[in-house]
Amino acid sequence: MNNDNLQLLTSGLDELGLKHGPEALARLTGFHDFLLAYNEKVNLTGFTDERESVVKNLLNALAPWRYIDASRATADIGSGGGMPGIPLAIMLDMPRMTLIESKQKKCEFLRQACEKFAPKVMVLNEDVNGLKRSFGQIVSIAYGTLAKLVQATSHMRAPGTRIIAWKGRMATVEQEINECRKPFKRWKVEKFDVPELDAERHICVLEL
Repeated sequence: MNNDNLQLLTSGLDELGLKHGPEALARLTGFHDFLLAYNEKVNLTGFTDERESVVKNLLNALAPWRYIDASRATADIGSGGGMPGIPLAIMLDMPRMTLIESKQKKCEFLRQACEKFAPKVMVLNEDVNGLKRSFGQIVSIAYGTLAKLVQATSHMRAPGTRIIAWKGRMATVEQEINECRKPFKRWKVEKFDVPELDAERHICVLEL
């Protein structure tokens, strides 16, 4: 990561109130460099410009960090390029993060990335619809609509499980909540800001 983008990242973390020691910051930037290099052979992220990726991948994943319970067994559904699971696991020191990804090529990247930069994180090459395991917290950036997320994780939830989804415009969020069946319309929706990103972002939390 070049110096300008490193400064962008550190100032963004400061703006978010997220403490960052040198060891965690080195692992986060190392992961990001590895992601962009690996992306040249496997399509992991559409953000190929380094500055854009720092903002739209790293800072977007970390911006709503206060809504995450770092102590819970957490599943990142459809992890793909590792967002938001790997940045959260690194910066919040989450000991029980599991990345769930159905595509083998993406899983190979995730395994290598975790081995290098987030060794506590587990990677499962599984279709979430067939996973027989429960988690206390489920996170997702791009798995699908809120209704799809609720349906796909029905067998992964226990009493008290939290589902947390990163979303964009409020109008879209409202539409997706309306598509949920009645017991699952109780989403708590909060606006959050991503440093250097001029876009509407919302975090959606459902506690069951």
